Amino acid sequence: PPSPPNPSADHGVIPRISSPNQNAPSPPADAEWDVSDLLPETAMKMLCRSVQALANATGDVPPTPPLNRPTTPGGFHITKENFRHHHRRTSSRPATPVPSDDMKAPTFKNVELGSPEASLCEPSVADVSANAEPVHIQQEAIARKFFSKKTPAVTLEEYLLRLQRYCPMSTAVYLAAGVYIYKLAVEERLVPVTSRTIHRLVLGSLRVAMKALEDLRYPQARFAGVGGVSENELKMLEISICYLTNFDLQVNSETLFQKTIFLQNAAQAATVCTKLPASF
Repeated sequence: PPSPPNPSADHGVIPRISSPNQNAPSPPADAEWDVSDLLPETAMKMLCRSVQALANATGDVPPTPPLNRPTTPGGFHITKENFRHHHRRTSSRPATPVPSDDMKAPTFKNVELGSPEASLCEPSVADVSANAEPVHIQQEAIARKFFSKKTPAVTLEEYLLRLQRYCPMSTAVYLAAGVYIYKLAVEERLVPVTSRTIHRLVLGSLRVAMKALEDLRYPQARFAGVGGVSENELKMLEISICYLTNFDLQVNSETLFQKTIFLQNAAQAATVCTKLPASF
C-alpha cells in the first residue's frame, strides 16, 4: 500500500510569499459577479472599502463597560458538548506549516494594534440596567475584545495588504469575513465598526473564516505576529466571533455574494447619511 500522505512535505500547498496585487480590478457594488472569478486581492479591497466606510460613518464609539461577568445563561453557554454540536468541521489534513524566515528583521517590521479593550472608566454609550438580560451583558463584555484603547497607527488598507503579503488568503476567506462582520455590526448591532475596532474585527473574522472554510491554516504564532497581537489575544478574538455569531460560520457561494452586496450597500448608505446636512 502507498505510504500515508504527509501534507507538510507538499510544497505545493504553501502559498507564495509576495506583495499583493494592488491593481486587481474591483467590481462596482451593483454589478453581477461570480465568487470563483474574483481575485483574492479584489475581495480584500471590497472588504476594506466597506468596513472603512462604516467606520468613517460611525465615528468613535466607546464600549459599554459591563456591570459584571456572569455565567453565560441558557443556550448562550458554550460547553465542550455545545461546541462540538455547533462546530462540526472535520479537517482533512493538519495545519500546513509555513516557513517563517520572511518574518525576521530587518525586512519584516512589527506592527502593534495596542492594548485590547478600552478603559473601564470611559463613558458608556448606554446605561446598562441592573435588570438587563444576562445574555446582553455577556454580549457587551465579549464585544469589548474588539476595542483598542486608541486607534492603531496603521490604516486598515495597509493592515490588510500586510496580512495578504505574509499570510495570503483566498477570495472565499475575505468574503466570509465580510459576512461575519455584516452580521455582527449591521444585522445584530453587537460590535460597532469604528477606527478602534476595525483591525481586531477584521483580524478575528479572517482567522475564523480561514478555519471554517479551508484546510490550510497558518500557525497561531505566525498569524498573530503578522496581525500585531499576542497569540492569546488572537484566540480571544476567534472565540468572540464564534460566540457572537452563535457558531453560524458556514457559507456558500450564494451567501457570499448576497451578504457582500448587503455589506456594500450598508456602507454606501452610511456614507450618504454622513454627507446629508444636519438640518435634513
